Amino acid sequence: MARLEAALVRLEAAAALKTDAAGTVNALRDDNVRLERDRAQLAAKLDDAEARAERLRLANQDVAGRLVKIMERVRRLSPPGAAPGDEEGRS
Repeated sequence: MARLEAALVRLEAAAALKTDAAGTVNALRDDNVRLERDRAQLAAKLDDAEARAERLRLANQDVAGRLVKIMERVRRLSPPGAAPGDEEGRS
């Protein structure tokens, strides 16, 4: 009878450990699902940020090109030898 009781105690302990382990595994699975969802959201945000950065880079390039053209046009229209900001001859 004592051996049977000891075996039952060990069986109950093993069942409790298995239940705890199953709970831990389920918690880890839930955490993994959350992490995968967060990773997907972060990846989408990163893609959006990279696309926006590329649009800004292209806009910056466009503005820089326009400024160069305007500065060249102003230089061509300025009288020879006139320094930028020189107000002589202007009224």
